[in-house]
Amino acid sequence: MLKQLEIQNIALIDKTTLTFQKGLTVLTGETGAGKSVIVTALSLILGGRTDRDVIRYGEKFGKVDAVFNVSSMPTTYKTKFDEYIENNLLTISREIRVSGKSKIYISNIPSTLSELRELTSPIAEILGQHANQLLMHEENHLEFLDTFANLYDLKHSVQTKYHLWKESSERLKKTISKRDAFKNERELLLFQQDEISKADIKIGETEKLLSEKKILDSSRSLMNFSNLVSETLENDDTSSLSLLQSALKELEKMQEIDSSLSKQIEELTDIVYRVGDLKQFIDQYGASIIDDPNRIEEINNRLDELYILKKKYGGSEESILSALEAIHLSLENIPTDIDSYIDKLEEETELQFDDYSKEAIALSETRKKASEYLEKLVQKELSELAISNSGFKIEFIYEDDPNGVLLDDMYVKPSENGLETARILFSANVGEPLKSLVKTASGGEISRVLLALKSAEKKNKKLPNSLLVFDEVDAGIGGQTAVEVGKKIKKLATDSQLLVITHLHQIAREADNHFVVQKTTGSDRRTIINVVHLDPVGKKTELKRMVALPE
Repeated sequence: MLKQLEIQNIALIDKTTLTFQKGLTVLTGETGAGKSVIVTALSLILGGRTDRDVIRYGEKFGKVDAVFNVSSMPTTYKTKFDEYIENNLLTISREIRVSGKSKIYISNIPSTLSELRELTSPIAEILGQHANQLLMHEENHLEFLDTFANLYDLKHSVQTKYHLWKESSERLKKTISKRDAFKNERELLLFQQDEISKADIKIGETEKLLSEKKILDSSRSLMNFSNLVSETLENDDTSSLSLLQSALKELEKMQEIDSSLSKQIEELTDIVYRVGDLKQFIDQYGASIIDDPNRIEEINNRLDELYILKKKYGGSEESILSALEAIHLSLENIPTDIDSYIDKLEEETELQFDDYSKEAIALSETRKKASEYLEKLVQKELSELAISNSGFKIEFIYEDDPNGVLLDDMYVKPSENGLETARILFSANVGEPLKSLVKTASGGEISRVLLALKSAEKKNKKLPNSLLVFDEVDAGIGGQTAVEVGKKIKKLATDSQLLVITHLHQIAREADNHFVVQKTTGSDRRTIINVVHLDPVGKKTELKRMVALPE
């Protein structure tokens, strides 16, 4: 039950606080007075979408706060949302800023829009002209029945199983259609895997081979150069090493005369040794050079192999190895035996179809039973809404499908919402046949059918004191019919909380609590909306205005 609603900076409302009681609360006022602003504020609290245009001009934010008493809600609800409920009270705050940012707090805990909707959907519902329009489209009729019968869980289960079956079916179709493609792809991947694996790629191998090839290609030149260097260093009396040794002997003679030359003796001696070592290295290097045409051919063949693989798999040894890893992964995702895989998918798809069929048939049977009960309740409700000889029936429509679900000796096409669609058949006059509600009902009759449906739903769900908002769904009725609608709404409010926005005095006179919406001018000479709770005298005055009687 809604206890309090505080609105700040929404549309033309500066700030107002409304306190609500059990029973029937009506909201009246002149056309254009701003009654819809209250519905907008309630919609925000219930998780409705909005934008910054609802913020009062010149203000930086708009805010709505509400307090609900949930003491009469089922234990399952209280247990599920225990963290938000304190002393059976639920507080909700929603703020919208000009910047576009929005904040939602449930009992001072930051929350999301989806969390807010899940929390409030069982405790409040707004029915406006939009609800009448929904009823005017046959594709929505099944939803009214499912809502009445509280089939959300069963319907959700059917939808889940349907999508699982459809996914398997699509996977099976694609696998069958790609049977040859899978086989060809697997053969290619196996060939590529074998090709790379046999090549035994090593990172840096190309660079090493090129270096070795360069030496082999110049082996004879290197041998000749080595011989020339060796002969230059030591061959005859004019070689570098012979001349250095001669110089050392002369320097030793000089040192016998001048002992200060000992350091130079050491340096020259070291040079002689180093030149000797160099000569020995050159000799060994020259002897180690191989002139091997066969090895050159091996290297050329290997480089050609590496070049071809690089060209096919990305341009480098690293990319070839990466391609091999990708091939391994691809092979893991392609069944080794495509025919066996198809057999497995067929079995899986058949099982999922069976699961869906059982659940869909159960949903159909539940809908049939629920429709019979709904038809009785709605006809009773309509009789109390001045349509005493009405006819009301839920007609189920099935589409033939030879490959569909067997239902009552008929194969019907499956869908995510079950095996049937539905439409409401209606007759407002005795002796007239039942026809599509959409094609036969007037605007006033549509409003009463909607009210009858919601009354039946309330009885079936048995959620006392939950809030139901009727936003001018009484369009198209008047006179004695409006009196009967007023009585029905009053009766509906005995175990629920109703907020009705209306222009009809026949409904307003039934109110337990009455608010009037008025436009006035504030101290800043701007138009503002005031919402006033009427006392008995004020209520009489407002009712006189509504019937255009002089005060």
